Parts: sequence; structure tokens; C-alpha cells
Amino acid sequence: MEGIPLRRRLLLGVSGGRDSMALLHALRLLGFQNLVLCHLDHGLRGRDSRGDARFVRTAARGAAIESARARTKDFARDRGCSIELAAREMRRTFFRECARRRRTRTLLLAHHADDQIETCLFQFFRGSGAAGLAGMRPSSMRDGLRILRPLLGVRRAQIDAFVAAEGIAFREDRTNAEASATRNRVRHQVIPAIRRAFGDSFGAAVLRAAEIFRIEEDWADSQVPQPGKSLRCDALRSLPEAIRRRMILRWLRMSPVPEPGFAETCRVASLLDPANGPAKVSLPGGLQARRREGRIFLEADPGRKTRPASGSRCSGPGSI
Repeated sequence: MEGIPLRRRLLLGVSGGRDSMALLHALRLLGFQNLVLCHLDHGLRGRDSRGDARFVRTAARGAAIESARARTKDFARDRGCSIELAAREMRRTFFRECARRRRTRTLLLAHHADDQIETCLFQFFRGSGAAGLAGMRPSSMRDGLRILRPLLGVRRAQIDAFVAAEGIAFREDRTNAEASATRNRVRHQVIPAIRRAFGDSFGAAVLRAAEIFRIEEDWADSQVPQPGKSLRCDALRSLPEAIRRRMILRWLRMSPVPEPGFAETCRVASLLDPANGPAKVSLPGGLQARRREGRIFLEADPGRKTRPASGSRCSGPGSI
């Protein structure tokens, strides 16, 4: 938080859980005076979700608050994606709208070092490349928002000790203990097994590897040309494969394709082979990539039209 004026208006994502309440308390102790608490009820836990929203309103203690309710299950069904992906997309929309209404471009999130370890392992098991293995960044830009994670270097045990010492109230999310979610299995089954096999130092090793990947990823990303609305096939073929794939992925991330990754990148890359490859490939979000006259571009996939996500938008003060 060095260099940020104490009076600057800042958005703070607050779920009501231990980590976000610890960050809220720490920011108040540091003297930050213009916090906007942003709470999105995903509508997934019934009475508990409504209790979280009430708790955050009470914890605001006069601070500005942005709250909304989302129909996450409806959104996931209509978009044909997972609950986790739907929740993430709706959070991003919510924060983006909060930033517009409050005329600020800085968002604070309470991810900590143990979240980073889980993220890196989760990405490894998904077969992610260096970008995924680098994990979350302490500071990043997305959707015009500067996202800061001031607790990313703080371990969960340190947060627990701070919460206990300061008597910070928080809400426990019971779904964090459910084994049905992949990330929870990583937290409660995979990480304890690794710790038993390699000792407590394994977490520091994962964090060190993430830092190395992040530095190397920054360099590699700087070598990638900025794509336009379409991709020139001859220009792509002339690039080294690593740069070619990064350019395709960057192009997809600039598009409406939701959460593009390795599979989507490979599908688009297959269009570069005019002899054996397809002329078009399907992509998530009801889109397809097509090759025509030496260029690759996106268009609606007529065979995979998605229904409008009716009733799935967030609702509440300042409806999204």
C-alpha cells in the first residue's frame, strides 16, 4: 500500500470472511479513510448468503458500501459454464460497475500467500503454462481496474494470529470445507499430503517458483506483438511457436471468448494449416474462429447459439 494516499477512494472486496475482514481492519488501522466496501451475494447459500450481506453492512460502520445479489446458477446454466466460472465473471462485472459508479480505478482483494500456493498447484494440475504457474500478481490491471493484493505475501497462520489478537469478527463459509469443489480438495487433501511428504518448507518453494515464473512470463509477454481485430496467418506462421501461441492467447483474451486457455489456443492454431487443418473451429461463448483470405477472425457460431442470460444479472443498489 506504499505510495497510496490515505484519502484516496479505494474499492475493497469484502465477503465477510476471515481474510477480507482482516484486510479491512488492517486498512483502518493504517488510516485509510475512503474505503468503499463491495459485497456480492452470489445467491448460492440461501440464508447464510443473506447473513453475510447483513454482517458486511454492519461491519461497514458508516463506510460507503456497494452490495448486489446475483443469480449465479441461472447465469451458469444460460452460459453453459461452471458455477465457479460464472461466479468469477459476475464478480468482475460487479467490481467494474462499482468502479464506474464510485469513480475510482483501484480495487483491493484479500488473497494471501496460501491462496497463492493453492492457485499455483491448481493451475499445475490443470496443465497450465508459465502464466498460470506464476499465480496471482500483487498488482495487476484488468478491465481498466488496478487490482492490488496487499496480503499476497502473508501466510494464513499470520492472518489467523492477527484476527485472534485484534478480536476481529468474521463469518465462516461452510462451503469452504466441502470436498465437492476441486479447489477445496486441493486445500484439504492435496496440500496436507504434500506437506507430509516434503515438510512445511514446500509452501515457500511453491511461492519461490511462482515468483520465477512471473518474472520470466513478464519478459516473454513483452516479446509478443499486439494483435488486431483479426490475425494474419502469414505473420503468425513466421513467429516462433511459443510467441505464436502467446499471441493467439492474447488475441482471445481481448475477445468475448470466456476464460480462453490452452485448448482454445490450440484450436485457433489449427487454422494455420490450410492443407490439413479446418477452416473454422468452435469456441466457448457461442463463438467460432474462422480462416478466410489469409486472416483469422471471430464470428457467432450459428450451431451453438446461447440463450440470453435472463434474470442472471446482479440486482441491488446500483443494479448491474
